[in-house]
Amino acid sequence: MTDDREFADDLVPQPAPFVRTAFLDDEAVLYLVHETRAVLLNPTAAVVWAAIDGETSVAEIAALLAETFHAQPATVRDDVELVLRHLMELGALARST
Repeated sequence: MTDDREFADDLVPQPAPFVRTAFLDDEAVLYLVHETRAVLLNPTAAVVWAAIDGETSVAEIAALLAETFHAQPATVRDDVELVLRHLMELGALARST
């Protein structure tokens, strides 16, 4: 999947300013204020979202997940890519300038 990646390892994703978050057990609910819409994130996506702080790179997020879930880094990196794509489609990530 490396060739299909749109999020470089050194990219530092940032949450969009209009997203509010509530963590519930191992899941998260994102509230997209501008759309008055709530989105439920599964446990993996919730960990990715929690790591999106405007300081942590995609590679660092993948390493965190690999450690947290005792998984292969390459597989986790692909999962992070999928979550980031989904968050971008939702409008939950700030656009790079």
